[in-house]
Amino acid sequence: MGHYCRICRLERPNEKFSGKGHKNHTCKDCSKLPKVDREKEIHLEEISGYFYQSNISKKNILRLQLLSKSKVKEVASMAELVHEVGLLHPRKKRRMKFLASTQRELLKKLSAIGLVYLYTFYENIEELDMFDQEEAELNDFYDEENLW
Repeated sequence: MGHYCRICRLERPNEKFSGKGHKNHTCKDCSKLPKVDREKEIHLEEISGYFYQSNISKKNILRLQLLSKSKVKEVASMAELVHEVGLLHPRKKRRMKFLASTQRELLKKLSAIGLVYLYTFYENIEELDMFDQEEAELNDFYDEENLW
């Protein structure tokens, strides 16, 4: 039975892990990578975990604030976005609906970095803006004057 490497996210055979690698869940190939690359993958996985958990707690928000000051640009930007989501709507229930209705730009940024897939809600991002226009046209059409 193999082990899971948390850097490359693969199930690898037992022989691909050293003694410390078993404990750290990093295979020999990933342990040869530079420390910055290994930490980047670990931090990105941690940030996405915060986004998908049921509640982004105050401790998580403090951790995201710390990660947003990272020297790695990708980690810092992703942490900053999830930190903003945690401040706006920490609970997972109806989080996406809230972001779609009030924070469209934030939702587009989350989609751009790969945390949210908007095609589950809309075919593409431009439909978000088209939805606003269609809704406004429908509201104009169905005014009380036009009903009967």
